[in-house]
Amino acid sequence: MKSIGDAAAGFSAALDAEHRAIRVRGWGFWSADVCEAFAPTVSEVCSASLKGAALFIDMSDLKPLRDEGQRSFSILIRQLRRLGVGPTSVTTTSHEHGLQDSIKFTTADAESPREIATGTIQKERTSR
Repeated sequence: MKSIGDAAAGFSAALDAEHRAIRVRGWGFWSADVCEAFAPTVSEVCSASLKGAALFIDMSDLKPLRDEGQRSFSILIRQLRRLGVGPTSVTTTSHEHGLQDSIKFTTADAESPREIATGTIQKERTSR
């Protein structure tokens, strides 16, 4: 498992070989250094995984991203096809992250959007 940041803010990326999946989790408010490390670190884990492995990105504990974080997230999404990643799911609790816009923008510019980011963007429901 790769982990960047600390208990207050960061992310982890790990290969779950048993379930043929890559699990990424983000939390807190990322510094510029954590933002810049996101795409290369997650890409490295994806490269080491089996081709076609599912990618689960859980950003439900992440605070809204800086521009650097949105850029890094977009870079990762653009690399998924080249990395051989299978179905991709992004979970977030807020539309304010900018992640949805990053994915829509990234896939809209791609030659083959379906192959770059298959899967869904899910918003967790909160009970009131």
